[in-house]
Amino acid sequence: MYINDSTSVIDIPEDLSQVSHLDSVFQDITFLPLETKQECLISHISTLKITDSLIFINDNRRRLLIFGNDGKFKIQIGQWGEGPGEFLDLKDFIINKNNIEILDFKKIETYDFEGKHLGTKRFDLSDPKKYCNADHFCYSPLGGYYLWGGTFGIKEFGAKYDRYMMYHVNNDFNIQSGYFLIEHGAGSTHNRFIKYKDKIIIDPHFGDYNIYQIDNKGIISSRYFFNFGKNAYTKKIPTPQKNKRETYENLSDYVLSSSDFFETDKWLHLTFRCQNMVLSALYNKEKEKCFLLSAANKNLKTDEIRYWGAFAISNNQLVMPIEASWLKIEIERLSDKYIKKTNLYQYANINESDNPVLVYYKLK
Repeated sequence: MYINDSTSVIDIPEDLSQVSHLDSVFQDITFLPLETKQECLISHISTLKITDSLIFINDNRRRLLIFGNDGKFKIQIGQWGEGPGEFLDLKDFIINKNNIEILDFKKIETYDFEGKHLGTKRFDLSDPKKYCNADHFCYSPLGGYYLWGGTFGIKEFGAKYDRYMMYHVNNDFNIQSGYFLIEHGAGSTHNRFIKYKDKIIIDPHFGDYNIYQIDNKGIISSRYFFNFGKNAYTKKIPTPQKNKRETYENLSDYVLSSSDFFETDKWLHLTFRCQNMVLSALYNKEKEKCFLLSAANKNLKTDEIRYWGAFAISNNQLVMPIEASWLKIEIERLSDKYIKKTNLYQYANINESDNPVLVYYKLK
């Protein structure tokens, strides 16, 4: 537990059966089908980022797809390959005012919004003392970048040196500092770094109930601590032993990992797993009250759309991509009165093979 004087402690209800009605949290829910074309067929969305006018999607096919805010496909940025301007992997990307930076293996490729390749920045952080295979990145207020990655440094597993989950590198990619000593696996997340006002927020990592922030001076501190009460795992997470298969006790009754943290002026959002359920905690900062939501809620009413979670945030709205087939199933479950009220009939003939649909949950 890393709590300082400025950390806000958020209490999460221990009774996970108390799932709230969506009306307690959202004032409106809308849908945006993404255009289905041969050149932009999407099987899975791993990363979703949204600006005022554009939607950026990493679909795990080593390309970046850009859609307009009307759902129409615009352009593909980059392609797989080993040639100039191509990349082997698309791990993360930064959207700037005039260009896009894509994090690849040991390099960053830069493109404009028309797909023109602008440049390559190469780096190699394979020094055994400070190894970093970056899979997320963001700018540092100190100059250079923060790189997140490097899970091959667990001391108890035989590593000779301390390694860290996050490094600050300067503009020449020389390591300046390391943060979050690796003691166990870190877990995955859709967005490791997000912006809130003048802060960089670090999405939580495996076994840590803190949300960390980086201020404009580069100082890292705990912004929030989520108190899960009896559902928290209070022991030290075991580390793997050399030449032994990694095993854990049965941890299904505990919150071991969380992800998808988002913050607005009024709300906090966090997804977590416990008791074989996936739940979202939405905390109202003004009322100091936490609401639990779950896509697996068994008590959903026929006048209540399902909450599937959140991959991104846009203008005080949580955004989640869902399969077209999920929307068809949901329409069949809902009452005719609710479907008419929300104008869901316009999606009744959507094909299961169509591209995903973005669900926008507008927070109260």
